[in-house]
Amino acid sequence: MNDKIFIAPRLVGSRFEDHSLPVNILEDFSALEDLIIEVAKEIYLSENLNRKRVPKGFSDGVYLKLVEIEEGSSIAKFAIASAFSLTSSLPLETLNNFTYFEKAKDKIVSIVESVNKNELSQEQDYKLLSYFNKIGKNLLDDESIDFGYDYESKSSSKAILNKATRKKLLLFSEQKTEYLGSQKLYALVPEIDQKNGTFQIETDFGSIKCPLKEHIKDNVFIAFNEYKNNTYISLKATALFNSNDDKIQMITEVESIDVLDPLDVSLRIYNLSKLENNWFEGRGKALNKEQLAKFENLFNSYFDNKLSLPAIFPKIDGNIQLEWKKDIRNIVVDVNLSSLSIEFFYYNDSDDSDEKEAKMSLQDKAGWDSLNTLIYSTLNER
Repeated sequence: MNDKIFIAPRLVGSRFEDHSLPVNILEDFSALEDLIIEVAKEIYLSENLNRKRVPKGFSDGVYLKLVEIEEGSSIAKFAIASAFSLTSSLPLETLNNFTYFEKAKDKIVSIVESVNKNELSQEQDYKLLSYFNKIGKNLLDDESIDFGYDYESKSSSKAILNKATRKKLLLFSEQKTEYLGSQKLYALVPEIDQKNGTFQIETDFGSIKCPLKEHIKDNVFIAFNEYKNNTYISLKATALFNSNDDKIQMITEVESIDVLDPLDVSLRIYNLSKLENNWFEGRGKALNKEQLAKFENLFNSYFDNKLSLPAIFPKIDGNIQLEWKKDIRNIVVDVNLSSLSIEFFYYNDSDDSDEKEAKMSLQDKAGWDSLNTLIYSTLNER
């Protein structure tokens, strides 16, 4: 029997363009599952005023089941199931309580719609809204989830959750001027306080104290010992933000830390994205952040990690240049960020006749495979 689709959120953003789901986004849908169950309980009690609690087994074993990821960015099709339905010949939608889960889904969609319309009611249950501390936590700046998306008609809704709408929901639910969010940071580690179990990081946002937990200690100490060599870490953490200026107040939890290579491409692209117009002696066009992010995603997906990393430089016209050097061999690759077309040039410091040129596109894996092969063969020719 085919599963009946219960909800099919559409995810938009660079990470979803290949019609897949990053693992950490599944955490958001796990929180959505919890929220649907809690809202269903609230609706049951509001419609059955003679009951003080929901019936025994009301939500036992109820869960969302990912049955398909459809193209169109990524459309995550979820059925709703339960342990009971697995052992029963009756489909879940025929059970008495199923209607409350349908109503719960509709209410959640309406809550997200209302915050986008600036119509969030003061009567909303703060406890339910607090679930958005987890839902949408792992979204990046360019990403969103359309919870009301109609996959049959392929029509969008106004129930779109992104970082901005999530912030509104959290501030409304907690009635505070601070909110929690997932954040990726590039930082240096100048100080460790082993007595108090903390370490200090230097970021673009200033100096921030972080909890020092066992699972990250090794990398923290490596970065600390390499501080004078300007060794950066990439840190994924849960941060407490001030809602007035969106500045980080503190790090509440560090999920992971990576010590970065000096030529780390993501770090270099992050730094290039901060360049403003006229960055070089009154000239120089700012680089397009969305185009940079797309190039970064493609590079990290398809560049052969057995090859050495390139040095990356900005060009005055708003594009970038990649450079490799091995002994007397040199490769220069000019990248047009808008078209992802490149011009490849190789030259030899000791032999003017030893040179090579090529043009190709890096819009897909095939183009990157060609570039990987060309780099390897050129730098390793005898």
